[in-house]
Amino acid sequence: MPINRPKLLIRADAGPATGTRHVTRSLSIARAWKNSGGTVAFACGSLPRGLLKKIASEQIHFIPLTHSECDQADAAETKRIAATMHPDWIILDGDRFPENYLASLKQGQSKLLLIGNHDSTNPELADMVVNQAATSISPPTTNQHEHCVFLGGPEHALLDELISHRESLLPPPKKIAKEARKILVSLGENDKDNWTLKTLQSISDLGKKRIVVDCVIGPQYPHAAELNQFKRQAKLNLRIHRNRDRVQQLLPRIDIAITSRAATYQLAYWGIPTVIIDQAPQQPRVHDPLNQPALEFKGQTATVSRQELKQVLLQLIGNPEQRKSMSELGQRQVDGQGAKRVVRTMKTGSLNLRSANPQDSKIIWRWHNDPEVKSVALASPDQSLDEFATEFQTRIESHNNHCWIVENTAGTAIGYACFDESQSESAPNISIIVDHSRRGRGVGTAIICQASEKLFRQSNHLRIVAQIRPGNVASEKAFRAAGFTGIQPAIIHGKMALQFELKRPAAIPLPIPEESRRKAA
Repeated sequence: MPINRPKLLIRADAGPATGTRHVTRSLSIARAWKNSGGTVAFACGSLPRGLLKKIASEQIHFIPLTHSECDQADAAETKRIAATMHPDWIILDGDRFPENYLASLKQGQSKLLLIGNHDSTNPELADMVVNQAATSISPPTTNQHEHCVFLGGPEHALLDELISHRESLLPPPKKIAKEARKILVSLGENDKDNWTLKTLQSISDLGKKRIVVDCVIGPQYPHAAELNQFKRQAKLNLRIHRNRDRVQQLLPRIDIAITSRAATYQLAYWGIPTVIIDQAPQQPRVHDPLNQPALEFKGQTATVSRQELKQVLLQLIGNPEQRKSMSELGQRQVDGQGAKRVVRTMKTGSLNLRSANPQDSKIIWRWHNDPEVKSVALASPDQSLDEFATEFQTRIESHNNHCWIVENTAGTAIGYACFDESQSESAPNISIIVDHSRRGRGVGTAIICQASEKLFRQSNHLRIVAQIRPGNVASEKAFRAAGFTGIQPAIIHGKMALQFELKRPAAIPLPIPEESRRKAA
């Protein structure tokens, strides 16, 4: 592998006992890493032939492991590979890696990223954790614990590689049937209380003969005999699938999915109204469908819970407006770009954008007067701090401007992004400054991406324009890397300026009008 390119080592397995999702979602990160100029290697103890061919077709290096039990022998072998490869990051995808495994890898120079539900693991052993076991479809979260960054929420959802291969294309809007007839039940192999059977019983109790149920259980499901007995006796059009990868093929035709929390983001991406079965010992609870693309059912083993689930399904099946609202919200919140955002954070650190306030004028004035910044600025008037502070306060109080301070994980301001809408309501101009201590690390591109996305999500703008002084190679490179493309130059303050634009991504649709939301209610 080239020495001068960032390197990533991914440790994940796939097979009958573990399924394929650890490898397929890691492949989405591998592609995003490669697209950003890095190289990737997969270290796997077990891997189906089809996935091995897929990794090879992506020109990703594959390293077979002798040990695959996530024990100390496995850790020692992975550590030897890392010592030879010298990766910038090591990813461990799965919930089977114990603390001593993490501690062993942490002794090297590579940073460590964990993917999965690692609530029982000491977070100080990792540099970053991406938790896919979301508690709900909620606003994105980025939290820090000491030196570890936690990423979660729909913006950081890691979807299967099959989905991420679509790049920025979202699936078409879900076609909503007047009455739902095709139901997917997939609660995973860890369904120890056999809520799969209880769910099928609830569907059977509905007495709707035209319903078709696809139940995906996996090869190791412990209650398969009970399900087969139920299938023979129940008057239900039921198909039982042991191959968990069958879910991907079924999704385009499904009207409602009943699943565990782990699959929520995948289904939201496809716009499928979902009922989440949470087997925590709590009373059944349903979220407001106007704010959630999934109904959350807190199940218990009592018969009353089975009846509650029946009522939830009965309401959802016959309410196309509610299912449409859930579908639209799901696709708005999960856009399939989670892998790119995770890679961006891996390379530049976690960034937080907050609204600028008058107290920020001093540091921004200092950034504006940096000789390197002034040398490439389109306009750089000499202003005292007081003059600049007065002008800056007017700017941030104006409805024509959005100014955000960019902070790192320690809460230190490292730059800012400002959007000026005074010239055109449909195409605000973006300007950014990065503190001199952070330049040359890709932070500028990360700020442009994150700030532009935030503006699109908060407004109806269809495009953003950047104006750059000719010869400002660093800025031009940063904007192009963020997806901006060149357009016709313009004359600004009597000088020619290069112009670049970013069109509103299809993955960020225009906001749903409040009137439509009330109608859906």
